[in-house]
Parts: sequence; C-alpha cells; structure tokens
Amino acid sequence: MEKIKCDTEAVDSSIKSIFSERGDLDFAEQLWCKMKCVSSYQELIACFTLVLESLECGEIQPWIHHGSGSLLSKLIQQSYHGKMEAVSLTGITPVQMLLEIGLDKMKKDYVSFFIGQELATLTSLDCFISTSVDLQEQVHCVQKLHHMLEIMVSCTVLLQFKHESLFPWTQICIKYYRENPLDEKHVFQLPVSSALVKTFCQDSHLEVWKVDISSGHGPKEVKTTWQVSTNPPVEHMMSNSTGLLSDSTVNAGIEEKMYFITVVKCSQVHFR
Repeated sequence: MEKIKCDTEAVDSSIKSIFSERGDLDFAEQLWCKMKCVSSYQELIACFTLVLESLECGEIQPWIHHGSGSLLSKLIQQSYHGKMEAVSLTGITPVQMLLEIGLDKMKKDYVSFFIGQELATLTSLDCFISTSVDLQEQVHCVQKLHHMLEIMVSCTVLLQFKHESLFPWTQICIKYYRENPLDEKHVFQLPVSSALVKTFCQDSHLEVWKVDISSGHGPKEVKTTWQVSTNPPVEHMMSNSTGLLSDSTVNAGIEEKMYFITVVKCSQVHFR
C-alpha cells in the first residue's frame, strides 16, 4: 500500500507541475485562477460585477485567446467595439460563467500538454475541445482528456516510457474516447517489447503476471493463457502448495511470496 501511495503521489505531482508551466494565460484564464477559490455565491457575483463594470466603462481592455466560447470572452470581444449586451448576474448565470472559463482553461492546458509533447495534433483533439456542445458534454470531454493525461504521465513516471512508446498509446486512447463515453476502468492494450519493461519488472513485485499465446488460424486456432498471481483464481481454491510458485526461486534474499499458477486453453470444437 505504501508503494502504491508513493506512485500515486509521484503521478499527481507530475500532473500539477505540467499545469503550472503555461505562461500564455489570457485574462479569462487568469480570472479563473483567482475566482476558483471563491467562498460564496455573493462573492462570485461581486467579482463578475466588478469585471463587467470595468469592461463596460472601458477601464480595461484585456487580451483573450481566439476561439474561446465562454460568455465572458464574448463580452470582452464586444467591449473592444464599445458595446456590450446586458447580462443579469442572477440564478445560475454567475456559476455557469465561472464553469465556462474554467473549462476553457483546462482544455487549453490539456491541448498544450499533448501538442507540446508531440503526442497529438490539434485536429485529432478537436472533438474534445469543441464549444458547440452543451456544458455537461464539455465536462465529459475534459474528464476524458484528464484520463488520457493520467495514463501518459503514469507510463512516463512509473514505466519510464519514451516518446516512441507514448505516441501510439495516445493514439489508441484518442481513438477510443472519440467513439466511447468516459470509462476509467477500460483496459487499453498496446504490445510492448520485453526490453521496454525489463527494468520495471525486475524492480517491482507485481501482483499478476499474464501471458496470452495464440497459434494456428481460423478453426484450428488455439489460445492459451498463462497467469501467475498472488491471489487464487477462484475463491474456493485450497491454500496449499499445489500449483504454487515461490518468489524465492526467482529473487533470492527477498521476502518469500507465493504465486498461484493458472493455465487456460481455448480452441474451437465442431459438433455434428
């Protein structure tokens, strides 16, 4: 558990450092950084009232990124021409305005990471940053981007993967999430060479080792799965030494750990 905690902290720390690197924040993004910590609805209204009044009388003419779809960004663009539509800061409007500028900033953060690391293009990420869908769908898109980021950072920090391995991982994740809803339990699969994970396997005490082998084609295909795990394959399996592999036979001097060996073979059978 302590190892898992340390790994989680390492990944979280890396993600936080990624989001602290951007230096091109526009006015709306900087405003989000200040207002995300507001403590009450009244404080939220007061902040937006001050901003809108300053825009309306020309006290400020802030710069914003092109393509932002938030109401505040539209009002800022209108202020350049000296005419702003009236906005009533009542009901859920202030909350919605805050959510919009927050989503805009987070989407730019994720895009900056993936493009900056040369893991994706703006075109491949366009469906995740669209402002033509409703706010709920935009939230889901940001959640997908965050899940993909967690996968990439985990592979970098924990497995020491380089760009040549991270790039195909990213493409697989993007393809899946362009077509499917958010699923943090989905298992993404990518073949990797044994040399790539050799160091990780040597230094870690994995809970499950699994190998899938296929031979033959069509009706003669046979699939065999070998699995070595610290937990029994079925709950009612007796806790004796039958079918067990001792970790001490592989890593001498390390605290002994017993593994269950499971073999499953599957082939097509034709009945007449």
